[in-house]
Amino acid sequence: MRVAGLNHSFKDLEVLKNIDISVEQGEFVSIIGPSGSGKSTLFHLIGGLLTPTSGTIEINGADAVGRRGLIGYMPQAPALMPWRTIEANVILAREIAGKKDRKIAREWLAKVGLDGFARSYPHQLSGGMQQRVAFLRALISDQELLCLDEPFSALDAMTRADMHRWLLDIWEANRRSVLFVTHNIEEALLLSDTVYVFSHRPATVLEKITVPFGRPRRAEVVDDPEFVKLRRRLTDLLTGVPS
Repeated sequence: MRVAGLNHSFKDLEVLKNIDISVEQGEFVSIIGPSGSGKSTLFHLIGGLLTPTSGTIEINGADAVGRRGLIGYMPQAPALMPWRTIEANVILAREIAGKKDRKIAREWLAKVGLDGFARSYPHQLSGGMQQRVAFLRALISDQELLCLDEPFSALDAMTRADMHRWLLDIWEANRRSVLFVTHNIEEALLLSDTVYVFSHRPATVLEKITVPFGRPRRAEVVDDPEFVKLRRRLTDLLTGVPS
């Protein structure tokens, strides 16, 4: 996926300014920035829900401006249908695409520790379990690019740490292309290959940072001196402290 020279405004409110980002095949890319800097708007543009004021969006080398159905999407809240079982929630995107095979849902639920919950309903699951279901719904869609919009922001610290380990294991086994939005600097560095830092609105790319740590990546990397140095660098960028 490539975004080049992207600009977007809502009437007189300029939200995005000359945004250039890319996600290579199998790459995990994060975007961090202040609240209200247009990160979610960028997802709406990539997903075809909005048309940019100017600029280009390409997915798999083809023009994706205004085209829907080209990405897998996971919002901040799980957004599960309360009247559908967990199995039925997982296959929702495939069902909309005309594919009703539930076997893949059962297989994946077992892989992520939710075996036995296929016939349960969302209210019967914890917050972390619901997030796993929402992620699986995006993962088993046919789209190569997964856009994850602050999926762990509502979770408590312990559940969030568990979800980081879980997501790293699942992603490293499948290597889908991921564009991940977060406010959490440590989360971005722990999960990502590349991190883009956005400015305040109108958002511009302040810096593109290549994360130097290898894969598979484990939680202990947060104690690495280079990790600490990068975390400080990103904090300074977001708070406007001169380097």
